[in-house]
Amino acid sequence: METPALPALRPLRLGELLDQAIRLYRRNFLTFIGIIAVVYVPLTILQTAASTAMTSSLFEGVSTPEAIFSNYTYWIGFFSTIILAFVQFVLVQGVATGAMTRAVADNYLGEKTSILDAYRGIGKSWLTLLGALIFVFLVLILITLWWIFVPCIGWFTGLGMLAFLAAAVNPMVAPVVVLETSGPWSSPSDNLLVRLGNWVIRSVLSVRRAWSLARRRFWPVLGTIFVLYLFSLIIVNGPVAIANFVLVQAFDLFDEPSMQLVFTSIIQALISLVAILIYYPLQLTAFTLVYFDLRVRTEGFDIALLTMASDLTDASQAMEAPALVAGERLITGPDLGNFAILTLAAAGIFILFYSVVLGSMFFLFALMGGP
Repeated sequence: METPALPALRPLRLGELLDQAIRLYRRNFLTFIGIIAVVYVPLTILQTAASTAMTSSLFEGVSTPEAIFSNYTYWIGFFSTIILAFVQFVLVQGVATGAMTRAVADNYLGEKTSILDAYRGIGKSWLTLLGALIFVFLVLILITLWWIFVPCIGWFTGLGMLAFLAAAVNPMVAPVVVLETSGPWSSPSDNLLVRLGNWVIRSVLSVRRAWSLARRRFWPVLGTIFVLYLFSLIIVNGPVAIANFVLVQAFDLFDEPSMQLVFTSIIQALISLVAILIYYPLQLTAFTLVYFDLRVRTEGFDIALLTMASDLTDASQAMEAPALVAGERLITGPDLGNFAILTLAAAGIFILFYSVVLGSMFFLFALMGGP
């Protein structure tokens, strides 16, 4: 069996990272889309049917709260939407995202991976990924309370911490959970409480590891992810907004409001589905390459990978995360300074945006009311 050639890993600039992500995505176009589509397409069909049933029932003589409570179609659609949203979180954010991360990493490191191989390769790590994402959500709530209720330092740093955790740390959680080898807390056990405790510990430590990685290159990571989110606005939100505008103009084709609603929901769901299937794999590819770039720059992952290969040992051992530095602080003074800068920048952008909007409105009113 021929050993696959190892990639020439090196630090990547923003343009190089995006170029590598696009090239990797193009070479594995159908595989990457298939990994997401195998779970996302059925869920989108079910969600569209549930939301359409729930909202269309409001046009069938349901105009009072009493009528809504007695309308079974509305409540079936309502609870179906909630259940499907939870299932989507499990299958898309957990299973599919984990499989996609595994496929990107394997292909980037020179090993071809099929859709089935990607799902097999994540094992039970998707459970830890779900736990880590839930922990991120809980931390976001705590930081929100910090931002609102802690005077001065909370007011100046809370919004920046929220933005960094959601935009920079959260995308690094999947690579950390799926790619890095686990510690002794993940050893199998027959005791349910022990297994649950190990799951919680590994989930928390995965988020801690993602935080540690992302803050090493605070501004470059934020800049890269900001560019990726701009792409998502163009590729995903742009077509949906255009479709909404066209659909509003086409409402006159239907006499019944319920038919308008069904037609609009189906078209919006189809356009959103296509846009997400095209963009989401590219976004996850770029996030995974950001993870590798962080490890190459700050941990010498490229050297470790070559050393493992030259010693004829298992090259996957190079993925093992280094031990936490004793006494390493979770948040340092420079971190708080960066969070404060982010908060002030966000406040400045908010003020500038609304100043432009309000100024434009007053200008238009002045023109309309002028002689």
